[in-house]
Parts: sequence; C-alpha cells; structure tokens
Amino acid sequence: MDRISQVSLNTMRLLSDNQKITAQNLANLNTIGFRRDVTANITSVYLQDEKTYEDRIFASRGGSGVDTTPSNLINTDRPMDIAINGDGFFVVKNAAGDKVLTRRGDIAPRADGKLQTGDGSLLQGGGADITVPPYEKIEIGQDGTISYKPLGAEGNTLVTAGRIDLIKIQPNNITRGLDGYLRPKDGVFPQNDATVKISNNALETSNVNAVESMVEIIQTQRAYEMQIKLIGTAKDLDDQTSKLMRSST
Repeated sequence: MDRISQVSLNTMRLLSDNQKITAQNLANLNTIGFRRDVTANITSVYLQDEKTYEDRIFASRGGSGVDTTPSNLINTDRPMDIAINGDGFFVVKNAAGDKVLTRRGDIAPRADGKLQTGDGSLLQGGGADITVPPYEKIEIGQDGTISYKPLGAEGNTLVTAGRIDLIKIQPNNITRGLDGYLRPKDGVFPQNDATVKISNNALETSNVNAVESMVEIIQTQRAYEMQIKLIGTAKDLDDQTSKLMRSST
C-alpha cells in the first residue's frame, strides 16, 4: 500500500495543479488578448537506489507552457484599439516597472499623456514610454507608428509620437510569472520585428476555448477520482493481506 499510495498522492497533487491552470484559463475567457496556459502532461519516473531494494515510481510533471496561437479579432469603433495580425507581441511596462509581453491592444492615454493598455501597463516605443500630448486626431499605422494632430493646430499635418515596440519570440521561450505577465524565459527582449503588423479598430479575443477547458476539467476530475479509488483498493488489499498473515500463524 505504501508505494501505491505515494504514487497516487503525488499524481493527485499534479492533477490539482492542472485543475488550477484550467480554472485560471476559464477566468480569463473574456480578457482581451489573453494567452492560455497549457496544462502539463503527467508521466512516471522510475527511481532506483543501488544501495537498497527500495525502488520507487513517482508521478512527474511533463512540459507545460503558454499557448501563443492567435485568436479572433473583433471590430470596434475606437481608433486606438489595435490588434496584432499573426505572431508577435507588444512590449509594455507593468505597474511594477518591469518590461513584459502582451497581446492586449485596448490603448488609451493617461492624464499625463502616456499611453496605457486596459490593465494599466504603459506602451513602450524605442524602449521608453510613449507620450501623446492633447490631440484632435490620432492614427496608428500598421507598423506601429503613432501620429497625431496637436490640439488647436491648423491644417492636417500629423506629428509622430513614436513607434510601438513590436517583437517576435519563440513560444518555447515564453513564460508566465507569478504576477500573471508574460516574459521571455531567457530575459532577453528581441529587437523590433518589421514583419509584425497591426490591425486598426480591432481587438483580439482570448484564445481560451470554453468547451475544451470544461472537458479538461471533467477529465482531470475523473482522473483524480480514479486515484482516490486506487488508494482505497490498495488499503483493501493491505487489510486482506494482514488477515491472511494473522490466520496463518
């Protein structure tokens, strides 16, 4: 019973972690530009000690990561709503002052003119915050260039405020921190990629699939219940073995 219980209890812990990941994905079903976390595969590891006969088999967590698959775009009437076409990320600075990655493009100016996304992160251009003074008109090009017509200015001449940092990064080099933000695993932010293009008057939805997530929750729950039954079966076997040993004496 000892070995079976250890494997089952360890597996239950890993299944519980997967359930938390799926629940977190569902909680962000309606979050603009959210990239879902991929639940880890559970495998087994055989451990052998050459000095003893106490070999063990443990449940182990396989690889997990972030699903960077692009999602659907929804059209809006806001000229400052933008979305990335295909692969790529915006670079923003969160409330803690850290550079992070995002696909969120619901941009609006703060009182000081700095552009921020819907979660309060500051949009980065050239490695610095992008600031736009009071304006009558603003445009964002497909390459991320932000142009505006100053408030009270005559004519239709637009002034360039900056260019949004748009980068590409390999999916296996992306991790989600404890604060919920995405970062490069190696800590290196690549140079701007000219192939990353923007769609105007649009926002990208979360790439969480509600149906798939509910199926994952059900499957994980069933697997968890199977481990509980396995522990019960191991206990019954242990009890029967004990009875046989007592009756033979």
